[in-house]
Amino acid sequence: MADTSNGLMYGVAAVKFKPSEGEEKTLGWLDENGMQPAGNAPTFMDVNAAQVTDGPVDSIMTNPGSDAFTMNLIQLKAKNMADVFGGKAEADGSYTPPEKFVANGVLTISMHSGHNFRVFNSRLSRNGFQNGINMQNVLAMGIRVDMLKPTDGKVRRWRTYPPGVTPDTADSTADAEG
Repeated sequence: MADTSNGLMYGVAAVKFKPSEGEEKTLGWLDENGMQPAGNAPTFMDVNAAQVTDGPVDSIMTNPGSDAFTMNLIQLKAKNMADVFGGKAEADGSYTPPEKFVANGVLTISMHSGHNFRVFNSRLSRNGFQNGINMQNVLAMGIRVDMLKPTDGKVRRWRTYPPGVTPDTADSTADAEG
């Protein structure tokens, strides 16, 4: 089915994470800022020649840059935190965090526009507490999502899906062709 949407992707409807080993889980609510870009642009080294005075003769990439998002998780339920980062969720709802807040797996962002965005090898890491504890904000756990090179030998780091396309079905078809 051809994409008949206008291509505008907006609104975080759900964020799901499937660790390297385990089942896909929903992270919980994010604050109103949703997911914000946090990657870096590529860097280059200019090569200058004594004989050429009007600019570089070449430019060599020294760092390919990175793609990343940050988000603030405001629904700090013990089960959600333990499902994604580990630690211990007690029956009474208490949460004891793990020593390190780092998890690797597949991240899928479903959007209000009907689109989906999938990161095939994401690293989620704690980015400190956000928003503060007061009467104008709710406490949030900052999370950074780094888009790493896939470990399955595929070239794609991420993929977008138009409304009506199921990511798992599209992946099995696209990955078989590629």
